[in-house]
Amino acid sequence: MKRKALGRGLSALLSDAPVESDEMGKKIEEIPLYLIEANKMQPRKYFNEDALAELAESIRSQGILQPLLVRTLPDNSDGYQVLAGERRLRAARMAELPSAPCIVLDADETRVMEIALVENIQRSDLTPIEEAYAYKHLADRFALTQEEIAKKVGKSRESIANSLRILQLPPEILGALDAGLVSAGHAKALLSLKDSPLLSSLFKRIVEESLSVRETERLVREITDPAPKNEASAVKPAQKEENIHIAALVKSLETAFQTKVNIKMKGKKKGSIEIQFYDLDQLDSLLSQWKVRV
Repeated sequence: MKRKALGRGLSALLSDAPVESDEMGKKIEEIPLYLIEANKMQPRKYFNEDALAELAESIRSQGILQPLLVRTLPDNSDGYQVLAGERRLRAARMAELPSAPCIVLDADETRVMEIALVENIQRSDLTPIEEAYAYKHLADRFALTQEEIAKKVGKSRESIANSLRILQLPPEILGALDAGLVSAGHAKALLSLKDSPLLSSLFKRIVEESLSVRETERLVREITDPAPKNEASAVKPAQKEENIHIAALVKSLETAFQTKVNIKMKGKKKGSIEIQFYDLDQLDSLLSQWKVRV
């Protein structure tokens, strides 16, 4: 399924199929590789050398099946900057090709960043950190809102917001996320503890014990929302001491009257005593102990 935010021309250009020209009539040109430079705003920072070598070998035998997207450099009419296809450009150089098929687009800096970001997102080439920093760059440099970024890259605003929130985590965790030691799911779970002294210890447990995202979420819930205490454990120390005295008094009264006694407190100073009897003879016995005449 094509992303709506790509636009008709860009969507066709970023598809996996070879193209002769885009839907807007742009022609494919063979441009010498030495005239094409990398995109400084490329959000992707890491390129796997083994994967590049495999792509270079494929290019040697099959050629470049999908054109690069480039733009002319503002300060050099003879030079070009790659907008989409830097991996193919690097592999073509490894394969020692003299030139590459390109489609030249007119694009300002905002569009350059947008195209590079969309291409990488479509191919899942970005780490969560690279993606988050790319969104931050669009927001900071070009004053784009989360809603505007979402429309440009074909994602929901909530997805953009969640990605940006990851950058609030400590550098240690961001480094582990970028290196693949923890996943974006782990990072999102840990966001609930970003101000907690327990964050570091839980992060170490995730790495050392290879905890799953579900296990991490459960531990975070236990920390942020502990199970409610039962009534006994919720009683304050002063109340516990008072309850001990009342229990002792109840026991003494039951021993003296040889029947069940219950003391109910109403506030700190008031209450009532309930003494049970099971027949009139027992009642007479109780009354005689109290020296009560009826």
